[in-house]
Amino acid sequence: MTVRLTAILTVTVLALTACSGDDSDPNRELGFDSCGESPLTCNTGTTEPGGTMVFYEEQDRTTWNTVSEDGGHYATSVMLRPLVPSVYYSGSDFKATLNTTLMAAEPELTATSPQTITYTIKPEAVWSDGVPITADDFAYQFRARNTRDCPACGSSSNAGYDLMASVTGADGGRTVTATLQPGKTYPDWKDLFSTIYPAHLAKQNGDDGTPAGLARSWEWFKATQPAWSGGPFMIESYAEGQELVEVPNPRWWGTKPSLEKLIFKIVTDQSSFVPALQNGEINAGDPQPNFDMVTQVQNLTEVNHRVSGGLSWEHIDLNLENTFLKDKALREAIFRAIDVQRIIDRTVGTFWKDAKPLLSHNFVPGSAHYKDVLSASGAGAGDLEAAKKVLTDAGYGGVGTQLTTPAGEPVTLRFRHTEGNVNRAATGELVQATLKQLGITMSIQPTNNLNDALSSGDFDLIVYAWVTSPFFFAIADQLWGKDSETNYGHWANDQAETLLKQGVQAGLDEAKGAELLNQADALMAADYYVLPLFQRANFIAAQSGYVNIRPNATVTGPTFNTEEWGHPAGTN
Repeated sequence: MTVRLTAILTVTVLALTACSGDDSDPNRELGFDSCGESPLTCNTGTTEPGGTMVFYEEQDRTTWNTVSEDGGHYATSVMLRPLVPSVYYSGSDFKATLNTTLMAAEPELTATSPQTITYTIKPEAVWSDGVPITADDFAYQFRARNTRDCPACGSSSNAGYDLMASVTGADGGRTVTATLQPGKTYPDWKDLFSTIYPAHLAKQNGDDGTPAGLARSWEWFKATQPAWSGGPFMIESYAEGQELVEVPNPRWWGTKPSLEKLIFKIVTDQSSFVPALQNGEINAGDPQPNFDMVTQVQNLTEVNHRVSGGLSWEHIDLNLENTFLKDKALREAIFRAIDVQRIIDRTVGTFWKDAKPLLSHNFVPGSAHYKDVLSASGAGAGDLEAAKKVLTDAGYGGVGTQLTTPAGEPVTLRFRHTEGNVNRAATGELVQATLKQLGITMSIQPTNNLNDALSSGDFDLIVYAWVTSPFFFAIADQLWGKDSETNYGHWANDQAETLLKQGVQAGLDEAKGAELLNQADALMAADYYVLPLFQRANFIAAQSGYVNIRPNATVTGPTFNTEEWGHPAGTN
């Protein structure tokens, strides 16, 4: 799933490969060896025109609208990023990075009462049909996502847009002014307009200025394969569950892509990644790693790879709509019984020795705001006796044999994980064995469509990861707000909601806002809703015959600069 988070992190490298290529290029930092020290320039080289990149993607897209309610999905964003323009994106250094191809200047916070942001679009910026990118496109995002103009327009995040009063244009639409409502502030304003869709196509497909018309256009973007682009590539063809093929956008005004084609090969079986990389069926990919995958890639020649921490984290969620899990005592017993360290030792810890239990829902280790809000709850400690006591005290029967509710009903649950994901399958097995010791019968049901399972609530327990960004106020609002489209488990706590909203409003003072988020987080931890497991190990591998592809362990992913990808000059 895709969202956004905070801070400069200390990145740990597990293993690096040898590099190959033309050492005579003084502007080139070969391979991924220098990515820790130089995340923005590692694997840099001059390219020559031509060639195809086949990029492995382990999930298919869920929608064509990357910010619809189904759009909070990493694979979808990665595959469509070469088409969809943004003002800022999350850089490889975990900072907000300006899209200098689209913007003529750094956006300015031109007033604070009310908070006002001014943007200047380059005059040469156009959609692939030649229509200029203007303030109308910014205003379309505002209208679709502010929750007032289009209540039916579901979005993966409305953060910031719901606080806006207006978006207006000047200078032929090249100057954009976004004004917040009086008394409202939005500290993560650089996260606004991180996805921009063509307003003129919205008008052609339903947007007549009414809420119903706006909703029709929003649905059209969700359902319709883009024939448009505002980026370096555009879609040539798509075969569901197989591949998405992109070719250069002829109206792209920025650096001309070196590649003739960019193919996203969709393969859900993780075991196929290394053989495909070895025999050249794929050229690169950033799958979720496991011990066998990392070990095998280490043994390949002419392949650069890297494992590091980033802005993503693994977790187990409970569905509070489930009849049994509505009871806090049962949730507490489950979380107290689960041993997070044991899960780490069986999964990510086999190939990334720096993995350790994550103790926050908002921040990862290395952030100045990272605070342990979990330990006091006992969640993740693997304390079976404490878990059994909670159940006994709450009136449950059959503790340790066949658990029954105080009303005498047997407790049965379902655990879901992504099909073909080795580490998540192992997590499910460990949780199943643990809950059996409490007397809970838990079945394991893999899913080949994680997004559908989440959005439809088709789970009792589920393990997955949030892939985030530097914008931690926006992230917290998106993930934990009671009315958020991504509050998949339906958690609500009025006190925590108040603290969350106060934290966002106080966020121009970052430390003060973050402390309020941590206070809200402590309340969520005490409600036993989401169990953080660990900061996820981010993995990328690429054949050394390609330059300018580099790790980006954020929601943006590695496709932020596809126009620069290509074969090193002089190799053909």
